Amino acid sequence: MIRTENRIILDSFTLKDNHLTAKKQKYESIAISNQLPVIWHRAKDFNVYDPAGNKWIDMTSGIFVANAGHSNSQVNDAIKAQLDRDMSFAFFYNTEIRYQFIEKLLEISPNHFEKAVLLSSGSEITDIAAKLIKFWAKKNNRKYIVVFEGSYHGRTLGADFLCGTTNSTNWSGIKDDNIIFIKFPYNNEKFDPSILGDPNNIAAFFLETYQGWGACMYPDHYMRDLYTFARQSGALVCFDEVQAGFYRMGELYGYMTYGDYIKPDLICLGKGISSSLPMAALLATKEIIDVDFEAKVGGTHSGNALCCAAALANINFLTNDSFQEELKEKVELFEELSQSLTKFRSVTKVNCKGMVAGIIFRDEPTATKVIKECVHSGVLPVYTFRNSIKLGPPLTITKAAIKEALGVISECIQGVENEHFQK
Repeated sequence: MIRTENRIILDSFTLKDNHLTAKKQKYESIAISNQLPVIWHRAKDFNVYDPAGNKWIDMTSGIFVANAGHSNSQVNDAIKAQLDRDMSFAFFYNTEIRYQFIEKLLEISPNHFEKAVLLSSGSEITDIAAKLIKFWAKKNNRKYIVVFEGSYHGRTLGADFLCGTTNSTNWSGIKDDNIIFIKFPYNNEKFDPSILGDPNNIAAFFLETYQGWGACMYPDHYMRDLYTFARQSGALVCFDEVQAGFYRMGELYGYMTYGDYIKPDLICLGKGISSSLPMAALLATKEIIDVDFEAKVGGTHSGNALCCAAALANINFLTNDSFQEELKEKVELFEELSQSLTKFRSVTKVNCKGMVAGIIFRDEPTATKVIKECVHSGVLPVYTFRNSIKLGPPLTITKAAIKEALGVISECIQGVENEHFQK
């Protein structure tokens, strides 16, 4: 049995399929994204509890959503207050809360962003971003959107065209020949614009702020050269900030960590924008968002009153001065302890910036063993089904809990290595 201030794992706990796993298999698609069979019964701040009383330090924030902590009291109170006003849904009709949220979002963002589009998910918002780019490209006699192999931008068909490889949408029988895939600079490569052909044909670069599966960052020189090329050639720059935004990487938006010279034309926001309810936003210049009346945006639940109330409260919480001061100290500790994991033989690299880390292992079986040991020890990392473990705790996590969680992860890696090298 494990019992600390931040973790409880009972002797009876086993990591095996349960009655809810059976229901998932019975009622839902076999193609649904799966995770380890941990039952989430309650989640508060940086802890997750199951019905039996086991308690984990959550290093996932759900999936990089709960930046302000699970069940944040300020966010919850805002949702309840909005419910008490008998205004939870209004389609496209005007509501005060919608524009309170949009005005606050634009207020805290760089002032070259002039307008917003609201939707419900990251997939929708990247889809709409690509749509607006295509409208802009047609008006400006441009053609290609440049994306990176191995990237992920969502599950709609429009977003799927931007993901993975040129073959990722073979299932649809449709191919977008105006998407150019280039290799991600995993090995510190230089940006080579010569592979793109005529610069005047490039409409936009569409980038994940970091590549999701392993929190893989662009080398600073690569980002600088790409951005310079885009500006000189007149191409747009769009950052998919769905995972990286709202202080996940230490700054308000993750792209800011590459340098203050970057001023994207569009950014896609989601996940941590509300720390709870479905909300996503696109920020861009007026030229892009108003590119064409026929570029229809929005949806039934976009700008939902409850979601706007949650997002406004979340932003107010995250931008609080005292919270920001504490966050700086926690980021420094998290980065230091995450990078210390490179001491292990099975770890080839640790990618870390702000409060997100990708621990890259030599192989997938080792990563999976470490994850399962972590769960048995009271720490819940992101299971990627690859040779990586991702860490992204709620930004409200305490320094003591950061030390405890990274200590447990270190012990689990050591244990798996001891078992391997004894064989």
